[in-house]
Amino acid sequence: NSQGENGSSQDERLSSTSEGKRPYTLFQGHSGPVYSAAFSPFGDFLLSSSSDSTIRLWSTKLNANLVCYKGHNYPVWDVQFSPVGHYFASASHDRTARIWSMDKIQPLRIMAGHLADVDCVQWHVNCNYIATGSSDKTVRLWDVQTGECIRMFIGHRSMVLSLAMSPDGRYMASGDEDGTIMMWDLSTGRCVSPLAGHNSCVWSLAFRAAREHCLHLDRLIALLNSGMLRPAQRP
Repeated sequence: NSQGENGSSQDERLSSTSEGKRPYTLFQGHSGPVYSAAFSPFGDFLLSSSSDSTIRLWSTKLNANLVCYKGHNYPVWDVQFSPVGHYFASASHDRTARIWSMDKIQPLRIMAGHLADVDCVQWHVNCNYIATGSSDKTVRLWDVQTGECIRMFIGHRSMVLSLAMSPDGRYMASGDEDGTIMMWDLSTGRCVSPLAGHNSCVWSLAFRAAREHCLHLDRLIALLNSGMLRPAQRP
């Protein structure tokens, strides 16, 4: 397939199942593995991050690559739109998280402070803060306006791979390589309760409407009620 200047394949299009073609849209442009993808709140845009150290913005209406953002120096592990769209955050092997605007080619803020890879990033529901999880076993909360770290969450014993914010903005969940999930009170920085149940990496976390429920993923997806989970065993 020929490639356009924007890195998108010329034959990117949505094929109809009624025509006997593939029922999906193929986006091509990254030169390495794609580690993360995220839709905008209204689904009209898609972000992707890759080992090629770039982030790409795609139009789901035009089925084309619109922008290639370059700023990170190493693989970009995660990318997430803000709850209102237009802005997005990225996490990278270069130990930084960055805040971007869709209409700016360079990042607006660079959050530096982690001592190892920043593996995941998550927006607070009010869009004023982002949280980052790192291979240094910590979670940090950052002020989007200043780029400063305002709180550090310590308690994990392995790299933090996933994050989720509660819909009411009061709590955060973090999942690590050992299978432990920790629920944090954002106002105090204290762990409400470590939760045990998985025996391998927690790659993804998501809250449902009720705060006490959290969805997480290792090899299978399970719905857990934090009031019924057994506390993680700590020596």
